[in-house]
Amino acid sequence: MTADPASENMSDVIQLANQIYYKIGLIQLSNDQHLRAINTFEKIVFNETYKGSFGKLAEKRLQELYVDFGMWDKVHQKDDQYAKYLSLNETIRNKISSKDVSVEEDISELLRITPYDVNVLSTHIDVLFHKLAEEIDVSLAAAIILDYETILDKHLASLSIDTRLSIHYVISVLQTFVLNSDASFNIRKCLSIDMDYDKCKKLSLTISKLNKVNPSKRQILDPATYAFENKKFRSWDRIIEFYLKDKKPFITPMKILNKDTNFKNNYFFLEEIIKQLIEDVQLSRPLAKNLFEDPPITDGFVKPKSYYHTDYLVYIDSILCQASSMSPDVKRAKLAAPFCKKSLRHSLTLETSKHYQDAKSEQKPLPETVLSDVWNSNPHLLMYMVNSILNKSRSKPHSQFKKQLYDQINKFFQDNGLSESTNPYVMKNFRLLQKQLQTYKEHKHRNFNQQYFQQQQQQQQHQRHQAPPAAPNYDPKKDYYKILGVSPSASSKEIRKAYLNLTKKYHPDKIKANHNDKQESIHETMSQINEAYETLSDDDKRKEYDLSRSNPRRNTFPQGPRQNNMFKNPGSGFPFGNGFKMNFGL
Repeated sequence: MTADPASENMSDVIQLANQIYYKIGLIQLSNDQHLRAINTFEKIVFNETYKGSFGKLAEKRLQELYVDFGMWDKVHQKDDQYAKYLSLNETIRNKISSKDVSVEEDISELLRITPYDVNVLSTHIDVLFHKLAEEIDVSLAAAIILDYETILDKHLASLSIDTRLSIHYVISVLQTFVLNSDASFNIRKCLSIDMDYDKCKKLSLTISKLNKVNPSKRQILDPATYAFENKKFRSWDRIIEFYLKDKKPFITPMKILNKDTNFKNNYFFLEEIIKQLIEDVQLSRPLAKNLFEDPPITDGFVKPKSYYHTDYLVYIDSILCQASSMSPDVKRAKLAAPFCKKSLRHSLTLETSKHYQDAKSEQKPLPETVLSDVWNSNPHLLMYMVNSILNKSRSKPHSQFKKQLYDQINKFFQDNGLSESTNPYVMKNFRLLQKQLQTYKEHKHRNFNQQYFQQQQQQQQHQRHQAPPAAPNYDPKKDYYKILGVSPSASSKEIRKAYLNLTKKYHPDKIKANHNDKQESIHETMSQINEAYETLSDDDKRKEYDLSRSNPRRNTFPQGPRQNNMFKNPGSGFPFGNGFKMNFGL
C-alpha cells in the first residue's frame, strides 16, 4: 500500500486496513493457523508508513509467536528466557552426541519455552521413538502422538502431502495397537488426502475386520454397559472360534505383512501384525532423523517383548477371558480360560496384584480402592478376581478375615446395584457370594451349638461329682388340679383366680372364726393349696408334673434320688433270701 503521510484520508484507510488485518490474524489464531497469523500481523508491523494502535497490538502478538515457534532472530528483547533457551540447546546437543537418552527431559523443558518449534518437536519425537524401541509404553506412544498432532495443527501449511500422509498413518497405528483408542479420525484424514495410500488402506481393512468380530469397547470396559446391557452381545463362541480355532488368517498375510508367515491361529497372527506395524512406524518416523541407534532387529524380532502386551492385546486378552466365562460350550471356554490370567498379569499393578493374591490365598480384606479401581477400568477382570477369591476360599478355614472379605465384596455388589445385573457371570458370582455367606453363618451357628454342648457336658460332668440335685417339690400322686378346683386345661389366669379364692377361704381369720374345724386340718389343706399353686403356676414345673402323671413309669423321686438298694431287703436285709450263699471263688 502506498500512502501520502500528509493525507488524513489515507491515514484513515491504513488504520482501517490494519484493524481488518489484526482481526483476520486473531481469527487465524483461533483456528490454529498460527503461521498464517504471523504473516498477517507482519503486514501491519512491516508497514512503515502508518502503524497506529493496531500496529502495537500486532507487534506484541508477533513477539509472543516468534518465541513459541523458535524464531529467535526476530525477537527484539532477548531476556533470561532466551539465555535459558541457549543453555538447553547446548545441553541437548552434547547429550545427543554422547547418545544420552536422558536428553528427553531437557527437550521437554525446552518445549515449555518454545512449544511449536518444529525442530525441537522433531528431535523430541526421535528420542521418544528410540525409547519406544526399548519398551512399548503407553505414555511414550501418547507423547509421540501429541507432538505429531502439534506439528499438524501449527505447521500444516508447510508440510508436504507425503509427510502429512505418513504422520496420519503413524498416529493411527499407535492409537489403535498401542493405546487401544479410536483411530478412525486419522485414518479418514489419511484417505481423504490420498484414497490410494497403501498403508492407510491396509490398516483400515485390518481394523475393520477385527471390529466386526470384537464386541464394542463399552461392552468390555464400561462398568454400566458390562453389568446391565451385556445380553446385547451373544457372539462369545464366535470370538473364541475366530482367535483360537480358525484355520485361516483373517486377512491375507501378503496384504498386511508383505510376506508369508507360519499360521497357528489368528491370535498369534495378530501379534505378528502388531509387531510389524510398530516396527514400520519406528523406521518411518516422519520428520525425525534417527539420532540414536535403535535396538537391532534379529530374525524379525526387535528387542522388547512388550510388543506382545500392548494395550490392544491386553484388550483382546480381556475379550477372550470374558468369552471363556460367557460361552456355553465347555471346550471353548476351557480353551480361552488361560487368557484371564494373562490379562491379570498385564493389567494389574504390582501392588494391586499382591493385594489380590493375599485375598485369594489368605482371605485378607482388600484395600477399599482396589475393587472400584479395577471395576472402573476392566469390570470383567474384577468379576474374574472375585470368582477366583470365592472359589479358593471354599477350602479355607472360616475366620474373621474371611468374613470381613465376604462382607466387603457383598457391600461392593450392593453399592453398585449388581444384585440386579443382567450379566449372567455377575449374577453367578453374586449367588456364589450369598452361598458362601450363608455357609459362614451356618458354620458359626454349628460352632456355637458345639461349644454350648461341650459346656453342658462339662457342667454335667462337674455336677456328677457334686451333691445330687434337689428333688422336685411336687408329688405326681397328688391331683393338684382337683386341689385347686380347676380342670387340667385351665389357663394361668384361671389357676391364679382359684388360688386366691381358696386362700381367702382358708385365711387364718377364718380359722379363728370357725371353732368346729381343727386348726391342724386347715393348715394341712392350705399347705396342699400352696404346693399345688407353686407347681401349676410355673409353666416348666406344670409341664413336668403333667408328663409325670401321664407316664407313671417316668422316674420322679419326690423324696430325693433313689439310692442303690441292690443289696438291701426290707425284710431280711438281703434280696436273695437268708439261705443264699455267695461264692467269691475263695
